[in-house]
This record gives sequence, C-alpha cells and structure tokens, in this order.
Amino acid sequence: MRFTMRGIAVAALAAVGVAALVVGGNVVLGQGRTVIGFQASETSPLEPGWRWETHQIVQVQVPDSWKRSVGVGLKSSCGLDTVEPNPIVRRPGGAVVKSLHVCPTPKPKQRHVSPSLEFAGDRPGIVRYADGWTKETRRFGPQLITVTSADDALRARIFATAAVIIVADGNGCEPASPIARNEILRPPAQGGLTTVGAVESVGVCRYEHPRGTPPRSDGAPYELALQASSRLTGDVARQLVRDLVAAPPGTGPTVTDQRVCADDPGGEIIILRVEGSEHDQDVIYRYAGCKHNGTDDGATLRRATSATAKVVFAGVHQPDGYGNVLTQLLIGRPGPVL
Repeated sequence: MRFTMRGIAVAALAAVGVAALVVGGNVVLGQGRTVIGFQASETSPLEPGWRWETHQIVQVQVPDSWKRSVGVGLKSSCGLDTVEPNPIVRRPGGAVVKSLHVCPTPKPKQRHVSPSLEFAGDRPGIVRYADGWTKETRRFGPQLITVTSADDALRARIFATAAVIIVADGNGCEPASPIARNEILRPPAQGGLTTVGAVESVGVCRYEHPRGTPPRSDGAPYELALQASSRLTGDVARQLVRDLVAAPPGTGPTVTDQRVCADDPGGEIIILRVEGSEHDQDVIYRYAGCKHNGTDDGATLRRATSATAKVVFAGVHQPDGYGNVLTQLLIGRPGPVL
C-alpha cells in the first residue's frame, strides 16, 4: 500500500484540564477548561514559515526559525526557570550540568527574552510571570507540552496545531512502525531505491528507547518509540537517495575493534521514507549496533557512509553524544576499543 506524505490521517484527541492559575506566586484555583481536539482526514496544514516537531506520539508546529536542543525542564542553579536567549524547542535527552553558588535572597525577578516549547511539564496549568510572560502547559494524550511566550496569540496558535498522531505525523513518520524494533527486520521490498523514479521527498524518522511496556528481562526484542522526525525535499532529498544507492554493498561500519562485536542491533534506528514518482520505499538506517550497521531498502544491504550520515544526522537528529560508529561516520575513525 502506497504511503504518502501529502494526505496522512491524524486526529487530536486532546483534553486538557488546567487546574490552577499562578499569578505572581499566588495560586488561584478553579480556572479549569477543556481544550477540544480536532479530527481531520488529513494532517493539519503546515503554516507558511513553520515546521513540524514530533516527540513520541504527539506533533506540533513551531516557527521554522526556532532552534532545537535537548534537556527539557531546565532550572537555573537557584531554582528559577531558564531564560532562553533564542526561540527554541527542547525535548528529553542530554545531561544537565549543575554548579554550586550562593543564590540571592530574595530571588531576582525573571526577565524573559525568547519564547520556547518543551515536550514536558510539571502538570497542566498556567504561570504568569511578573515581566508579563506566560508559561502554559497542556496535555495531549500522555504527553505534556509547555509553551512560554509573551504573545498570547502565538501561544494559542502553537497549541492549535498540537495533536496526538494516529497514523503518521506531518513528515510521514509513524509513532509505531512494524520495522522500528530492537531486532533485525527488513523493510517491505517495493523494488528498492533504484526503481522509485523521481524522488519527491524523504521523511527521516528517528526511533529510540523502548515503546510502551519495559523490555522483558530475557532479552526479547522490543518496539522503539518515535523521538523526532523531519522531511527532506528538493536537491537535498535527491542527492541523499543517490548517495544511498552509491554506497558499497554489504554492512558496516563496525566498531573499530571486531572482538567486541555482538549480535544486538542496538536500541536506535532511523527509517527513511522515500516518496518517489513510481513507488515509495522505506529504508532502514542502522548505526547503533556492531555487525548490522548500514542501510536496507528491502532489496539490497549497503554500508552507511559519511555522505549519507551527514545529511541524516542533522537538525533535529543531530546526536547529543557520539558512539563509536557515529564517530566514524560524522567525525573520523576513532582508535580501537580497549
């Protein structure tokens, strides 16, 4: 069955109960409301100059100029909310470094500079800051989303695009893919990359961490959760597919010391959803294991290369840490594993 990024069904099943309004440190109860979600036959139209951001089973739109990073729920050393220097989207991941120093008493007034969105939050609610900014948290399915902004209209506009993903997100990525698992599976062979025709776009879907219930203790394979997605178009998408096809056949790279190789394929995977004029093709991009790294379009196994990795692991997919294989692909060959 042909998948298409032009008409993907989603539904927003969001009901948010805002339990309290915090104004100047005083909690005012009874400010409850419900946000009614939408249900549409197609993905909510992408606003001009905006992009999709996805984490697990929820997607939302933000202005395309906003930066991306990890480390949600950041707090300053003195317990104040972090003041962002630039508009940013934060998602879970990365390490937070804390330093010890004497905090002023009373706490200084916060002066916000730039808006932000986080795929996290303490609980649904609204915080009004003394400088006129507002932090609002809403629940969409199991996911909390927090937007901090001085512009009420911008905040409402962002929340209006948020939705629980039912089939696939605006970049064509499924929250649960049958081939995004911690085991060696091959994508359905629709003819492979050499027969897709003219490349129209490539959805880049990154899956990590167990999805749903924790993995069994006996080492049985488990589903991986969608962490982020993006979409490549134009010359970038066409060049990526050419580079994928041009990669040497086989598997690799492996870690720099063959003796440490194991059969575990690793708990991370990229699925590339190539949309072509003749047919569409899923491609699995493995990089977190040892023996089984490389790409698979259902017809041919090929090695992962620096040319393809530097396009795939960019933007929202830029690693916050580098394992042995990603170091080889993105930086250079590391020394042997001891």
